[in-house]
Amino acid sequence: YYSLKADHNKAVQYFQRALALNPQYLAAWTLMGHEYVEMKSTSAAISAYRKAVDINPRDYRAWYGLGQTYELLAMPHYALYYFGKACQLRPYDARMWCAMAECYEKVGNTDSAIKCYKRADCNDDREGIASSHLATLLKNENK
Repeated sequence: YYSLKADHNKAVQYFQRALALNPQYLAAWTLMGHEYVEMKSTSAAISAYRKAVDINPRDYRAWYGLGQTYELLAMPHYALYYFGKACQLRPYDARMWCAMAECYEKVGNTDSAIKCYKRADCNDDREGIASSHLATLLKNENK
């Protein structure tokens, strides 16, 4: 509720209350990480996402959140690692592949970015991000 109202501080308070009752509540750790990202509190977001991953290493949302957080910190190599984990867990999710591709673009690895955008495009990229970026990259590469 508070998250939808953009009252991120209040949302964090309620997630902390839930975690006081059940410290293994995976969704609360992940969602609290999202709230911290919205508040631009990257260190707290990383801690929350890491706790979620400690509880369940197969939680792709927490891995993806770590990738996004490191992307915000302008640390694309770290982001690639975490997005890679998310892609392993959700290989048919176009959003994961688009995130990987964007990071590869940032580090200048165009070939890997193209592969990731192709993978996203093959996996029902509903937003059309992959196809537009792929077209631009292929045009620039003359492929």
